[in-house]
Amino acid sequence: MSTVRVARNEAYDFDITSEWDLRAEPEELSEVVLDPDLFHLWCSSTVLKAQVLDHGASDGMDMTIRLHVKGMLPHTFFCLAKVVDLVRHRSMTIAVSGDFEGVGTLEVRPTGSGTCGVTAGWRVRINQPYIRPFIGLLKPVFVYNHVWGVRQISRRMQEEIDRRRSGSGRFADAKATFPHNLAFFRRGWRRIGSEFPLHYKNGGRYWT
Repeated sequence: MSTVRVARNEAYDFDITSEWDLRAEPEELSEVVLDPDLFHLWCSSTVLKAQVLDHGASDGMDMTIRLHVKGMLPHTFFCLAKVVDLVRHRSMTIAVSGDFEGVGTLEVRPTGSGTCGVTAGWRVRINQPYIRPFIGLLKPVFVYNHVWGVRQISRRMQEEIDRRRSGSGRFADAKATFPHNLAFFRRGWRRIGSEFPLHYKNGGRYWT
């Protein structure tokens, strides 16, 4: 990953922009990003589960998915992600709710010779009640956790593009960090993750 910028933003707990380069055409990246059924296979170090609720339009607009994700730290997040704005093969805006509340953005710039530059924005407020009390004290740690996750995604994204080009049916083996690298722990969380809270009320979770 080339660049990470952290900005002050009163509206969000975190405003982080990450940039990296890919050996890929923008169309190849779109194929990967708009195929969430495979997220947990090519990026299993950060995506523990992805469930498509609505495939949306043919170009991906209004696609809605439920995600169970993590970074380097042991805790995980459940969230709902919906594509709310899209310029085909160039940019998308994703509304996020649940343990995160805010917006994710993805922009792609062709740079020639079969490469492209990627800019990912992450502007969110943390709703998860177990994490929220520690945001002020441990914010640098949580920023590093996000950066670690984005580095994993950028690396695995390149591997997935290369896999698709080669026609291989074998996904890269990218295990999540402890404790989700333990098989019995993953099985338990898959059962829990089949349904999860998407909203908060009076400071606590409630189920939809």
